[in-house]
Amino acid sequence: MKRLTIFTPTHNRAYILPKLYESLCVQTCQNFEWLIVDDGSTDDSKELVDEWIREGRIAIRYVYQLIRTFA
Repeated sequence: MKRLTIFTPTHNRAYILPKLYESLCVQTCQNFEWLIVDDGSTDDSKELVDEWIREGRIAIRYVYQLIRTFA
């Protein structure tokens, strides 16, 4: 069981997420899970995160939530 959760809320931040990912990958303590909650991004955030999950370098949980607004 992971002892720490790194929480990152995001929306259309595919341009900056790789910097955070690389930073987390080089940590000496890997006893954490990176929880990314995506608030309906329309850029390629999901594809990036899916690729990182497949790599398996760190534990990642990705939650995509589409917020619908009603007029």
